Amino acid sequence: MDCNGLLLFVSLMAIYGDGFIFTKKKVDCLVSHWGEWSDVFGFGVRTKERVILRYPDNGGRACPTDTTITKSTRKKPTIQATAVQIVTNFLHRDVKPIPSSSHSYSRRDDSIGYFRDLLIIIDSSGSVGSENFNIAKQQVSELLGLLCPRPDPFNRKNGFNRAALIQFSGKVIEEFDFAAKKNLADLQASIKSITYRGGRTCTGDAFEKAIHMFTSSKGIRQGTKHEVLILTDGQSNCGKHLSTVLPRLHAKATVFGLMIGGYSSWGKKELVSYVSKPKPNHLFAVERYEDLKKLLTLIKAQINGSNTCAPFDIQK
Repeated sequence: MDCNGLLLFVSLMAIYGDGFIFTKKKVDCLVSHWGEWSDVFGFGVRTKERVILRYPDNGGRACPTDTTITKSTRKKPTIQATAVQIVTNFLHRDVKPIPSSSHSYSRRDDSIGYFRDLLIIIDSSGSVGSENFNIAKQQVSELLGLLCPRPDPFNRKNGFNRAALIQFSGKVIEEFDFAAKKNLADLQASIKSITYRGGRTCTGDAFEKAIHMFTSSKGIRQGTKHEVLILTDGQSNCGKHLSTVLPRLHAKATVFGLMIGGYSSWGKKELVSYVSKPKPNHLFAVERYEDLKKLLTLIKAQINGSNTCAPFDIQK
């Protein structure tokens, strides 16, 4: 074969290779086995989960959409147990040792502190009411004051944590973004000044807005933990379908939920879907807004003052 013939052969192979000898092998989705049922958490649910180990390629079998099974129970965690979960899983602080024991009741997993860009989403729909909305604002502002590092977790000079906030009902309102760089006192004052709106519960629209908050133009940083904390008392009844926004939100940030009230089995399943995995570490619940006050009191009482925060790299 002369040079021209060889060149033609190579060119044809490049054009038709996918249908000749270079056809890619289909790769099917690979999913783990179902895990064990979790302990009861949140508003009295248990879950078991499976994880996607490999995504499909080249037309392989698609991955299942059901990776979490939720089961309602008649049991509910005590407010004290919920306080412990928030201290260890959200605040990432140790709780006080059990009396007569030298060991902590529960310890955080991370030994090094990481700064957060935390988006707060507050439900201001009609079912909440202005009095309960004020309770939610007060308690979430106090909760933020318990984050690490101390004494001001949002110290602007050292570039610590940043917070942004949106509220939602029939409309979604951006109150302030991460670029505001508020210190703790400014942040708490801003939260307390937010006006109650009322209306429907367009949670999907709030999540869509949240996705667009995690951009550099809104003050988000690289190398920090990107997190969401949503406070809500009910299911979505308007706006974008949750199935279209939640996967994209979970790809952007770790989502925590503080849920208030009682729910049907379907309602519990929906609210469980809001938060990140593992579900028991990210969903907390109380029955009434008044219980938020007791919850914050218990959280403060549970924090181990002798070992307050993991060390932070304040030059970051």
